Amino acid sequence: MTTTPTPTALDTRREKERAKYVALAAKPGSTYGLTNHGKLAIPIIQKFKPRFVVDFGCGRNDFVRDLRRMGIDGLGVDFAFPDADLVRPMHKTALHGGVADVVTSFDALEHLLPEDVDAVLVEMRRVAKPRGHCVFSICTRPSKTTVAGEGLHPTVRPLDWWLDRIGRVATVINPRAERRFIVGRFKGGSDGGCCGA
Repeated sequence: MTTTPTPTALDTRREKERAKYVALAAKPGSTYGLTNHGKLAIPIIQKFKPRFVVDFGCGRNDFVRDLRRMGIDGLGVDFAFPDADLVRPMHKTALHGGVADVVTSFDALEHLLPEDVDAVLVEMRRVAKPRGHCVFSICTRPSKTTVAGEGLHPTVRPLDWWLDRIGRVATVINPRAERRFIVGRFKGGSDGGCCGA
């Protein structure tokens, strides 16, 4: 007899957050998720000559489609938008480890619950090839978009907080965010442990 695990309080909060995006994606005429926040990062990514890119929090997946048109293979992960190649939470993608030359996330990390930030960064490092690159943009302000009166940025923190968190799994190459993007190289090891609270 198989039993279904009882959801934890964190699982319940994750599902509540996911429901906001499902509602936005399903709303007729909604343009939420249509902005390609990674478009300006493409020249940075091209310098690394990647064969495969994984974009975390891809929304409607326009960034990965742009990469494919340029001959760079990629995969977009998102927990709510059906346009993603992989509709899964960012903290457990189920991807094989060491597959991505570059891991990206554009204006998505602030949408995580604070308790999930470290787990997602560890998952990104696991998915990346050893010493693979990362390119991120992170909004440090509250969301202007709301669903049922609640904002979409549960983790509003200053840039230094984010740089500290990212620095636990990657060496940040440009600590002051070149042209708004944080660029780094993942540190060795994919044991899953590194980020204490």
